[in-house]
Amino acid sequence: MELKNKVIAITGGGRGIGLAIAEHLSKMGARVAIGARTISDLDRALASINAQGNGPHLALTCDVRSLESVKNFADSVESELGAIHGLVAAAGVYGEIGPFLESDIEKWMDALDINLTGVVRTVHVFARKMAQAGGGRIVLFSGGGQATMPNFAPYVTAKGGIWRFTETVAAELSEHGIFMNSIAPGAVNTKFLDDLLTAGPEKVGRAFYEKSLKQREQGGESPEKAAKLVEYLMSSRSEGLFGRCLSAVWDDYENLTGLPEISRSDLFAYRRVVRKDGGTRP
Repeated sequence: MELKNKVIAITGGGRGIGLAIAEHLSKMGARVAIGARTISDLDRALASINAQGNGPHLALTCDVRSLESVKNFADSVESELGAIHGLVAAAGVYGEIGPFLESDIEKWMDALDINLTGVVRTVHVFARKMAQAGGGRIVLFSGGGQATMPNFAPYVTAKGGIWRFTETVAAELSEHGIFMNSIAPGAVNTKFLDDLLTAGPEKVGRAFYEKSLKQREQGGESPEKAAKLVEYLMSSRSEGLFGRCLSAVWDDYENLTGLPEISRSDLFAYRRVVRKDGGTRP
């Protein structure tokens, strides 16, 4: 119960992977504060988290597109639960789905504001509080940022930005005892999948649509895998690891050693690989 009484804030904690993480961390003894835009989601989520025991826990409205909203959320968490140990920035949307030339550019911008600049706002606010308190842990979501996903350009563009943001800002934050990393949770069945299937094969692309239908039928990856990875990153077991992106499905993170050296290497980083003959690897 290393996380017992540790205060951990989770944006996007009203449902999906964010809620699964909140439930898991509460089982580990953490005091969890979830933020989301939809009050009904928050009410249901808080009831579920409270059922896990421990506490006290907190649910507050938070729109990551608004700096004032993020500040109010962070201030309330600190005043009601105490010094903030961790932040999980799980708020996200697919946004506009479909061919780029047919897309609504305003919906594009909104998706970027939630998935990228909203994360920047959130980290800036919470990291300042952590620096004043002597350190902390931050987990972002970068799944999809390393892939080519036609018809999902706003989402992939934002997640690619999260990769670079993670590596660069984490190097700065480590000097304040704050260890920030990103995770790729895998293909989990959440509202993201519902939105994708609702968009239909014409916008999504037939092959990816069929693959997603199969994912829904087979159940997808368990969100518990992502929750356990977040637990690891919030604990002392990950001390010294920063600026990396770990896969909840594929990486054997529990057996990693030499974490400070890994943080300064190309392992678990997003890099262009060049062959000895000068060409790029396919």
